[in-house]
Amino acid sequence: MSDDPAPTALFLVHGWGFTPDFWQPVLTRLGGVEATALDFGFFGPPSMTARPSGRHVAVGHSLGALWLLLNPPADCAGMLLINGFARFGATADYPEGIPPRVIERMARGLDHHPDDVVATFRGRAGIETPAPGPARAERLAWALELLRDADARDSFDAESGAAESNAAMPPIRVLAGGQDPIVPPAMTEASFRGRVPVEWVEDGGHLLPLTHPDRCAAAIARLIAEVGRS
Repeated sequence: MSDDPAPTALFLVHGWGFTPDFWQPVLTRLGGVEATALDFGFFGPPSMTARPSGRHVAVGHSLGALWLLLNPPADCAGMLLINGFARFGATADYPEGIPPRVIERMARGLDHHPDDVVATFRGRAGIETPAPGPARAERLAWALELLRDADARDSFDAESGAAESNAAMPPIRVLAGGQDPIVPPAMTEASFRGRVPVEWVEDGGHLLPLTHPDRCAAAIARLIAEVGRS
């Protein structure tokens, strides 16, 4: 049993084409939990520096999951990656990823029609409501470069499911959609290579915090309880 206090706060990181408001359905189900949310600034000023004070659980969706793997926060007791991946862009040893040309085509579209690119992506992801404001092309383009190039697959220890080779990395869990059109099951499996536990929402798509907030809230609560006992 650890002498550290059980985590009482969350650090939330949203995905591409969204804002911190994305987390509201999950937070509603968790009650009055303290939460700090990073904002990539896709539709307004970014907020990249705020962090919870003390021990916490970090939750990332899609791009936010990759960002957390690349930037594990101090005092993070555990991570839940929802619709997440350790690499998005395809490579010779990772054909399950998205071809770079697809990501680059989106980036070119941001130069002239950023709102249309965002609307197309959000529609494919499974949400038809308008984006919360005018798209900020430079921030979206920065994130696309991250999605195309960044690779966190070596973060995990093959036996323990935690990155013992990286002392900053806490225990990691994954919640994935069996019908995800953006991160299909083959990408999830290739990305994590059996090195972290994956819980499947068989009828879930890419927006589990919106479509299955109860499952997301339950997974967060389980992780808080698990790391509190460790």
